[in-house]
Amino acid sequence: MTSVSLSNFQTIATNTASSQKLTVEGGDIHPRLASTSVKGRFVSWLALQGNLDSQKAADQGAFRTALQDKYGATLGTQAYEKACNACGFTAGQNHSLTSRQVITGVHYADEKLNSDPLAALISEHEVTAAKYAASSSNGTGLDEETAAFVAKVDAKAAVPENHDIASVLPANLLEGNFSVPDNEIRQAAVDTLDVITQFISEKYTPEIAETVEGRIVEAGLFDELLAEQVDPNNSVELRETISIFIDAIWEEAKKVHIETLL
Repeated sequence: MTSVSLSNFQTIATNTASSQKLTVEGGDIHPRLASTSVKGRFVSWLALQGNLDSQKAADQGAFRTALQDKYGATLGTQAYEKACNACGFTAGQNHSLTSRQVITGVHYADEKLNSDPLAALISEHEVTAAKYAASSSNGTGLDEETAAFVAKVDAKAAVPENHDIASVLPANLLEGNFSVPDNEIRQAAVDTLDVITQFISEKYTPEIAETVEGRIVEAGLFDELLAEQVDPNNSVELRETISIFIDAIWEEAKKVHIETLL
């Protein structure tokens, strides 16, 4: 099936009722019209039973692809799932594509970008990376500018091997049975941030490390992880949470690096 652009979905969705069912046909999106007579509807129903489900799946797939093409894999998928939920379904269920679903998906993605401009940058990187993967598989090359962008991101994105938690946590937190006071856990978070931002300073730049540290502190990320995942009497769980925290710091470093490239 020929890919249909998101703008085509938007055009028809904004000019039809929210309950209007849509379908992809001939490389474009159209209203799915029912026959006007009772007899005609029955005949149509009988004829459609063999292929309607597969057409619904194709329509859903085309819309999901259109969202991902514009907003990137992560945000596009989130917008698609949000649109399905708004119509009373979950992603993966077989259901008709409607104007309401299209409007909801686009609105969610646009609102996300307005509230978090960085999401746009990451989405753009994901789209670029997808094009890069596709060109590699079929033997075609990227344009020089896109190839340079991907190379710059990939060159810095890998996490260094020496960011392991053993270099961060006090010795007693790496042992078996213990009870860790809250203040000691929080100190471990501070120590973790200090060590990892030093690594980031060396791998990226001191300016990027400073920006990352400020964002992590401002977001209260470690407090959030503690509230959801840490039992202070469970050393394994604590180490896993510190590891998640470290990964989040490096992901933020990658985002800040992308900002400097775009």
